[in-house]
Amino acid sequence: RHRSTTDAGSMRPARARHARCRDRGVTMVEFALCAPLFLLLLLGLLITGIVVLNDVELSNGVRDGARAGAICGSQLFQSSTTSDLPNGQLCSTGNLVTFVQSRISGGSGSSSTTCSPGQKIKITAAYQQPLFVPLVGRFLGDSGNSAVRTISAVAEATCEQ
Repeated sequence: RHRSTTDAGSMRPARARHARCRDRGVTMVEFALCAPLFLLLLLGLLITGIVVLNDVELSNGVRDGARAGAICGSQLFQSSTTSDLPNGQLCSTGNLVTFVQSRISGGSGSSSTTCSPGQKIKITAAYQQPLFVPLVGRFLGDSGNSAVRTISAVAEATCEQ
């Protein structure tokens, strides 16, 4: 029987050892090719989650504001009012806008006319969500500005007073 050459002190053939080293090199190359794609996918999912979370927060804040405005009703447009917003402030247009903006963490937008019983009050807000990574912005960003995604929400409630 003929045996292949072995390393000194090793019972394995030299060819097997060299094949194993080549496999390690192939594994490193595969990792170098796949890791950036995996990390980009992971980062994209994280940013998408942030956008969805802020969209839900904006919707909830606007809905809370519309409900607060509906409870205050016509008292929003009177100088002497006794009703309170959920945060304890008196019902006024300025206090309602402040209440809504505090609930949506930096969003903006509001308009008002009158709010008689049975009439609807409508609150609209928009927020420009930064996307942090330019490549993700190309997929999620606004058409004119890929660095942000504009999130908007509208809520209506029927005036009670």
